[in-house]
Amino acid sequence: MVKLDSISKSFGGKPVVENISLEIEAGERFTLLGRSGCGKTTLLRLIAGFETPDSGTIAIEGQDVGSLPIEQRPVGLIFQNYALFPHMTVYDNIAVGPRIRGHAEIDIAKNIDELLEITHLQALRDAHPGQISGGEAQRVALARAVINRPKILLLDEPLSALDPSLRQHLREELVEMQRALGITFLFVTHHQEEAMGLATRMGIMDNGCLQQVGTPSELYEKPQTTFIAEFLGEVNRLTGNVEQRTGDQITISLGPAGNIQCVSKISGRENQNVTCYVRLEKLFFEQHRSQTEPVNTLRGTLRDIHFFGSHTRYRVQLPGGQTLTLSSQQRKTRSPQYSIGDTVRVLFAITDTFIPTEND
Repeated sequence: MVKLDSISKSFGGKPVVENISLEIEAGERFTLLGRSGCGKTTLLRLIAGFETPDSGTIAIEGQDVGSLPIEQRPVGLIFQNYALFPHMTVYDNIAVGPRIRGHAEIDIAKNIDELLEITHLQALRDAHPGQISGGEAQRVALARAVINRPKILLLDEPLSALDPSLRQHLREELVEMQRALGITFLFVTHHQEEAMGLATRMGIMDNGCLQQVGTPSELYEKPQTTFIAEFLGEVNRLTGNVEQRTGDQITISLGPAGNIQCVSKISGRENQNVTCYVRLEKLFFEQHRSQTEPVNTLRGTLRDIHFFGSHTRYRVQLPGGQTLTLSSQQRKTRSPQYSIGDTVRVLFAITDTFIPTEND
């Protein structure tokens, strides 16, 4: 569908996008996630035609679009501010594109009526942008962007200006509308939860480079770099030395805290210093229940307890000074009651303990 091959771009001699290759399949919701300034918006602008790459090629459905001007590229665009015309009605804002292209008004009306139904805007057909909410404005921008049936819709942080309470609802609406329209989405954001909630697949960018591509669960559960492990949510770090390796199973000594095991493809030479990771929600306190899979067990002293309504966070200090943080969801079943200073046993599955391959 969309294929980027070795794309690079610099401004004033400073590399902004470096040697990026990527394929996005038809019908995907693909998100580019990264911090501000990492190059993700520049990559979007290169696909749209607002910028020209210094090297590499961009193809859409097998056609090299590098020489095509913006207006001839089969893409639709939605920006952060939506750029609606304040003096036009919702209907007329959506009709701008096909009118410029000289389509018959009867065909325009038919297409707009279909889009108004998909985007739930029928009642606002004759309203002006100043009379509608931020969420409704986003839907108008979406309808205007897709009425010309682009092959791919590029969305540059379109939820960033909205109230946080509205963002989750609109994410769900975007997913619903993308499915109804059947158009490929390429969504740029710096918001982790937003990217993971929208994406069928996603790519993580840092310093102009594409670090890793995969499904949200693949990137969250098996990140290939320390940057991704720490960027996609909170994570515990445990540093120790490789004591033994059997196949892909590595035993790591944490010194006074004892040993843990993990499954990893790194070479894991004996006495090699490594840092392994485990997500907060993967840890739990021992409750004298049978385990269905092999687990690591560490004993420590409970140092902090913080209640957040839906969950409670615990900080446990291990012998030797390293710490673990647990996040425990509140449930109707009675949870063990702990106090600061208690000695506790913390368990986590061996398969939930990972080492980014960059440690190799």
